[in-house]
Amino acid sequence: MNKFQEGLQAQRKLVEQLRAEAAMQRLPVSECISEMMKFCDSQQDSDVLIKGFAKQNDNPFKEKGGCTIL
Repeated sequence: MNKFQEGLQAQRKLVEQLRAEAAMQRLPVSECISEMMKFCDSQQDSDVLIKGFAKQNDNPFKEKGGCTIL
């Protein structure tokens, strides 16, 4: 395949990607934000970042050991 054909193929991929993006359904930001706020409010009871872990042993990010300086 020569450079012209490679460039042509790259441009076809770009056009295909742009057509796919243009066909996507778009919503106003205000509508999306209100939906996100409703979702966050409905999920806050099970969110460990807000409530924390019931037991520290359930925390996968708990430090395993202390810091030692040599």
